[in-house]
Amino acid sequence: MVVNWLVEQLTATPLGAGPWLTLSFILAGVATFGTRQFAPPIEQPVRTARWILLPYVGLLVGALSPRLMGLGNPDLISGLIVGVVAVSGLFVLLALIRIWLETDTEATGALSYIGQFSGPSLIESCAQEFHWCFLRGSVLDLLYSLSFSPSSSQYWAVWIGAAISLPGVFVQSSTQTDRLLTLLILLTTSSLFLFTQSFWLCGLLHMGIRVILLWGSPLRQGAH
Repeated sequence: MVVNWLVEQLTATPLGAGPWLTLSFILAGVATFGTRQFAPPIEQPVRTARWILLPYVGLLVGALSPRLMGLGNPDLISGLIVGVVAVSGLFVLLALIRIWLETDTEATGALSYIGQFSGPSLIESCAQEFHWCFLRGSVLDLLYSLSFSPSSSQYWAVWIGAAISLPGVFVQSSTQTDRLLTLLILLTTSSLFLFTQSFWLCGLLHMGIRVILLWGSPLRQGAH
């Protein structure tokens, strides 16, 4: 019964989240294979464009919900306040860790290890978080249509969205260290989205983690 429902959702009218999730998976496979085989230099910009344009078109035609993607939810002011406090606290903690890595001579090896990350630019990081929010919102839309309760739907949508993001994390990251950092960011922003349903706070946290941990690290500068 559930299998039949999933098939119906994934082949439904464009005015629903299922076909857009399906299209996202297809484009991810085709774009990754095609660029790596025939045009490796444009793999990153093509991926960034895919992350942004597909959800944007879905929003334009009314198939995707801005509220479910965390682009606007005025009913969650209290959650946003908690999110702002949590993000601020995390930034302070990360800044203290970075200061310790910079000043403690025994931490040189750890700083060099952090410098080995060769992750995406801030624009690509923001696009990636937008894509993750698209996955969360689309899964939530599907769960609502299955008559799940709102509270359980939000919980499962966040973690199902994270689970279906994992293949992309491992395929798109170029090194094991960057995969580890991206996985950490995915878990952190997923947890934040669960409480705030805000793309804006998740995007800020996503970029902030990369800026604080990677900005000015020796090997990061040398990589450019």
